[in-house]
Amino acid sequence: MSLAAKQAFACWIAALALSVAALFLFLGAPGTPEGASEAIGRLLAHTGIAALACWMIARKKMPAWSWARFAGVYVAVFIALAVLATAGRAHAAQSYAAIWDTHHAIEDRT
Repeated sequence: MSLAAKQAFACWIAALALSVAALFLFLGAPGTPEGASEAIGRLLAHTGIAALACWMIARKKMPAWSWARFAGVYVAVFIALAVLATAGRAHAAQSYAAIWDTHHAIEDRT
């Protein structure tokens, strides 16, 4: 296993553990098992995609990236993915709310 792959795997596991701990510490346990599954699934996906992206960037770099540099890039990619995902979910929720309000406004007039 290459150094970049080891770094990606280590960052992925560490970020997943820290994110799950932060999620439950600051927001508390979700009300349903489905909510917990969704939250952990999203974290698994986001941390994994960030690890994959960093590995793809770092795998061919010479000299190999240090652990600090890899971790710094990983954190930046993870935060960028989180911001993009949050913006996408907020936009989708806003669009759905507008459709819902329009639909019920039409029903109320009839």
